[in-house]
Amino acid sequence: MIVHSMGERHLLNCRTGVRAASSAHKTRRPSHLAEKRGRRVPLCAWYLVALLLILSTAVLGWATVPTPREHLGFTPGDDGKLADYSQILSYFEKLEKSSNRIRLLEFGQTSMGKPMYAAFISSPENLKKLEHYRDINRKLALGLVDESEAHKLSEQGRIIVWIDSGLHASEVAPAQHAPELAYRLLTDESEETRRIRQNVILIQVPVINPDGLDWVVEWYRKNIGTEYETAPLPRLYQKYSGHDNNRDWFMLNLQETRNVTRLLFQEWFPEILYNQHQAPPFPARIFVPPYAEPLNPNIPAAVMEGINLIGGAMQERFARENQPGVLSYWGFDAWWDGGLRSVPAFHNMHGILTETAGYAYATPKTYSPGDLPERFGNGIPTKEPTVFYERPWLGGKWGVRNAIDYMLTADFAILELASARSAHFLYLAWEMAHDNILAGTKGDPFAYLVPPDQWDPSTARGMLRRLAMAGIVVRRASAPFQAQGKQYAEGTYVLSAAQPFRGYLMDLLEPQDYPELRSGAGGVTKRPYDIAGWTLSMSMGVHVDRVDRPFEVKLEDDADLTPLAPSRDRRDDSFFLTIADLLKRGVKTRWSSDGRLLEEQDADFGKADWELRAPRVGVYESWIPNADAGWTDWLLDTFQVPHTTLHNDDFHVSDLRARVDAIVLPSQTAASILYGIRAGERSRDRLGIEWGLQRPEYTGGIELAGLERLDRFVRDGGTLIAFDAATELPVQHFPLALRLLIHPSPNEPESHAPANGYYCPGSLLRITVDTSNPIAFGMPKDAFAFSSGGQAFDITLLPEFNEGDRQIRTVARYANSNLLASGWLSGERLVLGQPILVDARHGKGRVVLFGFRPQFRGQTYGTFKLLLNTIYLASAKSLVARRW
Repeated sequence: MIVHSMGERHLLNCRTGVRAASSAHKTRRPSHLAEKRGRRVPLCAWYLVALLLILSTAVLGWATVPTPREHLGFTPGDDGKLADYSQILSYFEKLEKSSNRIRLLEFGQTSMGKPMYAAFISSPENLKKLEHYRDINRKLALGLVDESEAHKLSEQGRIIVWIDSGLHASEVAPAQHAPELAYRLLTDESEETRRIRQNVILIQVPVINPDGLDWVVEWYRKNIGTEYETAPLPRLYQKYSGHDNNRDWFMLNLQETRNVTRLLFQEWFPEILYNQHQAPPFPARIFVPPYAEPLNPNIPAAVMEGINLIGGAMQERFARENQPGVLSYWGFDAWWDGGLRSVPAFHNMHGILTETAGYAYATPKTYSPGDLPERFGNGIPTKEPTVFYERPWLGGKWGVRNAIDYMLTADFAILELASARSAHFLYLAWEMAHDNILAGTKGDPFAYLVPPDQWDPSTARGMLRRLAMAGIVVRRASAPFQAQGKQYAEGTYVLSAAQPFRGYLMDLLEPQDYPELRSGAGGVTKRPYDIAGWTLSMSMGVHVDRVDRPFEVKLEDDADLTPLAPSRDRRDDSFFLTIADLLKRGVKTRWSSDGRLLEEQDADFGKADWELRAPRVGVYESWIPNADAGWTDWLLDTFQVPHTTLHNDDFHVSDLRARVDAIVLPSQTAASILYGIRAGERSRDRLGIEWGLQRPEYTGGIELAGLERLDRFVRDGGTLIAFDAATELPVQHFPLALRLLIHPSPNEPESHAPANGYYCPGSLLRITVDTSNPIAFGMPKDAFAFSSGGQAFDITLLPEFNEGDRQIRTVARYANSNLLASGWLSGERLVLGQPILVDARHGKGRVVLFGFRPQFRGQTYGTFKLLLNTIYLASAKSLVARRW
């Protein structure tokens, strides 16, 4: 069924109206408007001109397209004005009704239930054949045709370009620019834009984080015109992850990430993806590719060359349009796999990141030359031309309007190149997929095997499901087989390396070896842009075998990857879903000393050591947004653990122990927990940009009075759980018989290792676990922990105090040797064999100190048990006399 768009209906109405007018005016004498230089123009000529004008405007699709200003009441980028999600979405809905060059698709919902939309923008002819072009793209991206057919389809197809906006909601300019980009593409009749519409199908996601945009806009509108106009938002701008919503693109924990991943790697396979951010290192106005070192070897060389080509086109256009301050080859590396611009590169797509300058929300700022530093952080001068900063920006007024102009320049640089080389990019997608498949058939590796007898079967299934969501083909053996001299059972999952996205598969299942890059002779090691190691099988505790040589195996057509039913096996993470269900239904449930789950009908019920009760957990969240707190909430929600949020004021009440059994301090420095943002203090973001004064109700921390009540909470029988940096607080302020072994200096640059030489910029480390400790129920003796910064504890300092109500037990230690599993590490001798997880008694309660983050970004399923066990033990009733 064909449904006419508003533009098409307008065309039909115009044609009908012209015929009626022509008939009605046949006998009229021409007016003076039909005279020119004394000569009378035939009336039929005027009718023909009118007809052509009406038809042309209708066919072009812009006759009734509203401008952004007409819809919003202001022009995007006006000082002090921000459009919220409903305003932007309703504008795109108007565009769809008024033009046949755009279609809207709802492709999922956000974590808070808002609809997510993508706009498909192209010529009307292309949009009518949208499914046809999608099928061509799919066949090429997955290498489903031979070379001859690939050449034909590349000429017949249309390149698909993806542009998204607003992932990081506090970076307001990208989402505000979205209406302008759409309007220009729909209405501009320049030769360049017509060619773009003819050769390109643009998938534009106007707001990729709708929840966050609304929270930011609401906050700004509340404060504008006050002294708190540029105050930082005192909460995460995504339900769980905040800034980490751009760190979830291989783990796929967030609903928004899953929605987008389906479009990218299962349905549309764009050749170019442009992910917009703010802000570059000051005083640059925009960062564009090429990226900095190092290069991940699993990214195809052709992808990197294509990214450099696109970056060059962007730089050239900025130069032509006289827009200075364009920086490249700085900071943002090509190593990390996990961001919206980086994961596509492992899928043979050209992932483009820009960082456009901003100030704070829609408030502009004027910079004088004296406000500009002399050099960037990497030593490049800011006021003199260099190869990667050719035209310095020397100051002036800067606001959202300026940022929008720069992003539009970048948009059209990408779109113009794509339109000129559509067939090239389409064929390149096939070529890389074909080469990957061919390489996989030759081996090294040939396949990855996931045996069915996993330590944690539900987590193994979850890992495979995440790979499948990202386009990896997962199959299952229908009979026993041999590979590399080893026997494998029926039901073994087989991930062939002969896949179009071979690089992505290898990158997630192989250890990372971050290269030793130093700045100059004897310089410090270059810090990774994000983290150094992320091997998925290690972080999830899944056993995977790499097989290098070909083997024969019978495979089922479809591998069942549906989630397994909750288990009663303590080794399985879903064990905690079983507990949650039993407690929710009021079933009397106990734990034995060996971690078995017992009900009243079980023979050993009376011999159990603990009676489980519904957990009462408080997660501390300061007014300094902390993604680690958000991921803690995500973990507890995922495993259905009841919990409440504790803010600073909650530590100023006397009944803390009566309210909760366990308090979790996510990773955060002791100083920020105690004092937060002080009244009258201006905070700085991760790039050193200064925000305005915070509203008084969002200043301060738990203060010393709150610290005293936290201490009393533990002495009265509560359990305090602290992650990584937060361990500073109880170690420094409680009389515990231990000390910290790692002491990073707060004054050292982020790119430097701590003065004591230990440096772990986000890597997977080997640990040994005391499985007899109840906190370690269900854990293997040898495991992996993710550490970023990290902490180790010395419990030999005061051995005479390590007894009674001050006794300390080590639950897990750093491995004695071969510590690094994936990533990069220096100074490891400081921590070899040292405690990384300790359980310290304090009065009637306990302080459990994690020298790492057991729930890091929701990725480390292999260490979830350590936290969940601790929480359930905190609420459990002990049924036997204990020294604890």
